[in-house]
Amino acid sequence: MLDVVERYFTAYNAHDLGEVMACFGREPRAVGPGGPVEGRSEVASYHTSVWHAFPDVRVTVWQKIVTEAAVAVAAVGTGTHAGPFPLTTGEVVEATGRRVSVRSCWMFDIDVGCGLIGCSEVFYDQLELCVQLGLRLPA
Repeated sequence: MLDVVERYFTAYNAHDLGEVMACFGREPRAVGPGGPVEGRSEVASYHTSVWHAFPDVRVTVWQKIVTEAAVAVAAVGTGTHAGPFPLTTGEVVEATGRRVSVRSCWMFDIDVGCGLIGCSEVFYDQLELCVQLGLRLPA
C-alpha cells in the first residue's frame, strides 16, 4: 500500500503524468481546495494545471502514516509560480515569478483489491500560499 504512494510522489516530482495516473485505480477521484474532480481525464487535468502553474514544483514528504486502506502524508511543496493558477475564489493568478514553500497534508484511500489509489485529497495552507505569491488579502 505504501509503495503506490511512494511511486505517486516519485512520478509527481518528475511530472510524469502517465506514471502518476498509473498509480490510480479505474475510477479515480482527487480533492483539493478547488473542489473534487472525478475520472481519469479530470484527475489528469488537475495535475497538469498545477505543473503548468508551478513547472518546478516538488513535494518533499516529511511523515507517512499507514492504516489498512489509507495513507496520510505530511509534506512541503516548493516551486516557482510561472503560469496561471486558479484560486478557490474563481480568480486566476497570473505568473508572479515568486518561489513558494507550502506545508500540506495528503490523504490517499487505497483500493485494497487492486492496491491502487482510489481517491487522493490534498490540504494546504492557502493563506500561506497567497502571502508568498504577494497577493493582496481582503480586508
